[in-house]
Amino acid sequence: MNTANLLLQSKECLLGNSPDANENILNMVKNCYKKMGDRKILHNVSWTVLLSGYQIQSAQKIWPDIKKAMLWFSPTLNRLFPGWSKSRLPQACDNSKKVKALLGNSATTLELIKKHGSLRAWLDASDNILEDLVENFSYIGNNNVRSLLDSLGFRNFHAQQHQIANVLTRWRLLEHKNSPNAIFEIINRQSRAEGYEPIEGYAILYMFSQTICGETPLCTRCTIKNCPEIN
Repeated sequence: MNTANLLLQSKECLLGNSPDANENILNMVKNCYKKMGDRKILHNVSWTVLLSGYQIQSAQKIWPDIKKAMLWFSPTLNRLFPGWSKSRLPQACDNSKKVKALLGNSATTLELIKKHGSLRAWLDASDNILEDLVENFSYIGNNNVRSLLDSLGFRNFHAQQHQIANVLTRWRLLEHKNSPNAIFEIINRQSRAEGYEPIEGYAILYMFSQTICGETPLCTRCTIKNCPEIN
């Protein structure tokens, strides 16, 4: 199967069947990490770390004190006052592993900003956003990274992963259906090959898998040329 313009064909198919498709794609791109500052991105990483293994009510109860102890996740303030969070965070959170992860992730953020200019630029340059988030941030693993991705604009990946995998499998691009890492690697590669940002490629696939490629019977409105499922 020729994979040169699968995202373009998918987008054209969506636009041909739904007048709101383009606006929905643009809204997903508009609300992604590309519109967030470093503070907001670190905020989302830290909340994901705290929530892992906690009841949301318990996390919400100590979250205000954690934000204050972490200088509201401001990289600038944490760089200017390096000892502030280290001395105050243990008083806000009694889980030593979470404290270590939060402090470590703050330090990692400063390193990434120094190297890339911003967390946005680092994510933009990533060949696999999911993999890089897991590798660089403590207490972010293959399960809770999906919640983090959702907060960074990759909407409902945890819920839509199976449907997106089905599309990529039908296109003969994905062999391991249950590998979120492989899914994001393909999304990044295909998006860049066609001139899309990964978040836009994700938005197209997300909508296409929900509607056109998720219909019963299958292929009812699909216009993808040479798709093995159709032929």
